[in-house]
Amino acid sequence: MKRKKNRIIKNISLGITLSIFLLISCNNYKKEAGANKQVVAEVLDNQKDSKVVESKKEEIKTRTYKMKDGTALVYNLDAKGIVGFDDWNDYAIVNSEIVNFKKVNFKTTEARMRHLNYRIANLSNTIPPYLKTEEVLEDVADIQKEYKELIEDTNASEKEVAENLEEVYEKFDDLKEELNETMERYIKIHDDAIEEFIEEYKEGKIMAAIEEYNEEIKELDKMIEKK
Repeated sequence: MKRKKNRIIKNISLGITLSIFLLISCNNYKKEAGANKQVVAEVLDNQKDSKVVESKKEEIKTRTYKMKDGTALVYNLDAKGIVGFDDWNDYAIVNSEIVNFKKVNFKTTEARMRHLNYRIANLSNTIPPYLKTEEVLEDVADIQKEYKELIEDTNASEKEVAENLEEVYEKFDDLKEELNETMERYIKIHDDAIEEFIEEYKEGKIMAAIEEYNEEIKELDKMIEKK
């Protein structure tokens, strides 16, 4: 009788344990399914919003692009490249001033250039995180170096000042070119990731779609990690 009672207790305990295990497994499955559903919804929503949106004002185009974390990158460009970012005011001001410098006489340029000291020195402090690639940071450092030589050499001849000014202009053009390439790389990587996701998703391969997207999107982080 005692053995029978023990078997009953063991069976009840086993049943309870199994029920708890199944309940936990079911909850984990629901959580995983819910998480996957959320990822799918976010990527599909992102795919809808991530296209480049352009608005034109005279010769300046404003582009808005939504990235993987929902961040909206807003930047302005003309025929020569990016002229400003919504979240990098110092760059926009320096770019605008340099464009204007090239239109006025040498003496005016030299005097006004010295007033840009704060803005140029602050370029590296205010640069948005998504632009802090190794190449962009190097170009910013080059601008600051050439600018420092320009304003510190108070005994330079007119010819030397002109040459130093030209060096600053060239370094800034290098930065502008790198910024153009950086934004193009961002958009291409992001678009490729979404394209890979959609291909798998259309075939009903939800997990494969998520894995493909996550694998492709890692390239965005690698751009910043290089610095």
